[in-house]
Amino acid sequence: MSQKQTIIFSNSYGPRTGHNFVSDALKVFANHEVLAHARSETRLSNFLKNYFELVNSIYHKPDRAFFDSIIINDLRANIIKYSDSDYIMIKNTSFEGVKYLPEVFPDDMHILVLRDPTDSFSSAFKAMNLNKKGYKNTLKKIGKAFGVYPYYFFRKVSSQILNVMPDLSKFYIIRYEDLVTQNETVLEALKQKFNIPKSIQQIKDELNSIKVFNSSFFEETGAKHIWESKEKTTTFNPIGRKKHPFLIRVAIELASKKLKNKLGY
Repeated sequence: MSQKQTIIFSNSYGPRTGHNFVSDALKVFANHEVLAHARSETRLSNFLKNYFELVNSIYHKPDRAFFDSIIINDLRANIIKYSDSDYIMIKNTSFEGVKYLPEVFPDDMHILVLRDPTDSFSSAFKAMNLNKKGYKNTLKKIGKAFGVYPYYFFRKVSSQILNVMPDLSKFYIIRYEDLVTQNETVLEALKQKFNIPKSIQQIKDELNSIKVFNSSFFEETGAKHIWESKEKTTTFNPIGRKKHPFLIRVAIELASKKLKNKLGY
């Protein structure tokens, strides 16, 4: 079984990028199992970054090889033993350390999930709790009203993402928006990649059956039933659905401009 199994590494640049929807959508093509549980965000790429930074600081080559022999060499075998599925997914909401994944797992599948940063940042800002008491939160609320706080906050976030941005050409790129709108060119490419006999219409029907998560809404953040899926409503608009006052929209748009350009939005 281990020779036939494929690990799908799915990394997005951060939360609110639609990574859970993409994971569910890819089940239409791969019927994968997510490790270690259905909604896991397994920070393997972050671990690899820290590991290689440490190991590369060791002077003697035999010492580096020793660490690889006890930690890296059997890593893939230790992962696939947790599932009998042909496809296993490990997903993470970070680009940190992503560049190491193809090096350690050269024969597996490496996907980057992209979403327009303006939309993901808008969703993230909606989820922020600025109603806590305290001097700092008071300043944040004042800054929020004029767009100052979201601008500086998300400009910092954008810079952090850009600093760990991998070479996109080395990964299979999936745009959240393409799966939501069921772009037929993208669906056909995925159909060929996973070599499935389903028709495009069958794929669309299965995508339409995917339920939605309410984790983007502030009142459910941290709540007990945050990952419960719900039926879609006729008013559900998953693209650009987080609306803010004009100044906040402009602030987020400006703050995400460099990242948008880098990602091709």
